[in-house]
Amino acid sequence: MPLQAQEQETLNVKLVHFTKQNSPDEPVQAAFSVIDDQGREEIVTGEIPYTYDLFKLFQENGWLKHPSRCVHDP
Repeated sequence: MPLQAQEQETLNVKLVHFTKQNSPDEPVQAAFSVIDDQGREEIVTGEIPYTYDLFKLFQENGWLKHPSRCVHDP
């Protein structure tokens, strides 16, 4: 049976909560408001064990903007 391409629904996602990491052993918690194309809203929550994981994920997907670096001549 051939695979058929599934139509993906459109989602509107907003970050609504993110905790501060007070120590490296403490996970950060995030909550997102997800609204589908019918206008139904759901709050999705989760934990990220280490902020390094989040930073690495953002880097790998090109979601970070790197500030331009200035090189000054002495």
